[in-house]
Amino acid sequence: MRVLPIILVLVVALAWAPASSAGAPTSVEIAFLRDGRLARVERVVPSGVAAELHALRQLTRGPTREERAAGLRTAFGAGVSVRSVRADGDTLLVSFSRSVLGPATAATVQARLTQVAATLGRLGAHRFVSIAAEGRLVTTLALGVRPPSWRPVAAEQGYLYMVRGIQLRLWSLGYLDRAAVTGSLDAETTHALLAFQGWQGISRTGTITGETQVELLRATRPRPSRRAEGLRLEIYRDRGVLLVARGNEAVRAVHTSTGFSGRTPAGAFRVYRKERLSWSVPFGVWMPYAAYFTGGIATHEYPVVPSYPASHGCVRLPAGDAERVYRLVDVGTPVLVF
Repeated sequence: MRVLPIILVLVVALAWAPASSAGAPTSVEIAFLRDGRLARVERVVPSGVAAELHALRQLTRGPTREERAAGLRTAFGAGVSVRSVRADGDTLLVSFSRSVLGPATAATVQARLTQVAATLGRLGAHRFVSIAAEGRLVTTLALGVRPPSWRPVAAEQGYLYMVRGIQLRLWSLGYLDRAAVTGSLDAETTHALLAFQGWQGISRTGTITGETQVELLRATRPRPSRRAEGLRLEIYRDRGVLLVARGNEAVRAVHTSTGFSGRTPAGAFRVYRKERLSWSVPFGVWMPYAAYFTGGIATHEYPVVPSYPASHGCVRLPAGDAERVYRLVDVGTPVLVF
């Protein structure tokens, strides 16, 4: 299908404003195109059908014959279908057929993403949408704003993804800070990917593999093992993940490397000493942001945090994450090691 616009232009800023309503909507507004601009058409939602699913099905189906005669068009080509729609907190997870990405120009894919964001943004129930092609996460978009330019990277078997979109999904799952959503595959993103891969039980590469794209669509936010009040740390040695838990929720999931050959003991402990810059006498190294919880074993910053247990017993944390954990915990904070 031939698409009219090269660059999609908003009609007015209000076209992006999400609508607010009580209860399930009985109708949805589909964002089609007219002369390169968004043009909305109302569709009635059938009884028993989720509004988001119906809206996306109508979007990929395209305008009716009468609407086409009136100049309405769509960037979606024939054969693009919606595979599944699932809500995860304030994020909608939408899986399309692989043809959602092509064959198409960058401008056409950009127009498709814009139509999706504009259509779902009017429903007002979610803040983000994660978009997948054939079950592999491609990108995550904030609803109510225009999507960033389509500049994808090719993963395994040619599956595409947007770095910023992957980072947004990692942030929503608790593996990355919002400020670290930069669009660059930096060290913070590598550590976030390692933590995510460790928690999901897949190969810990620190890169965006096809397997990682699949799991990013399936995953939910990590859940602490214990139900308890207040802040605590949960350290999972085999997974290489430290959870900062508050109550029954994980505030943050952090990549870590514990002691080799089981040198970090399992059990229930408490932070008994904090040192901004601690000196390890037996090993002759500085340990920034050290929080000791048993014997001479602490969580602390270390320049090398591999994807396997490598320390002499301490819980190594990447720069940034170590300081964050240090500032969150107090003397007496519970530490559970599994």
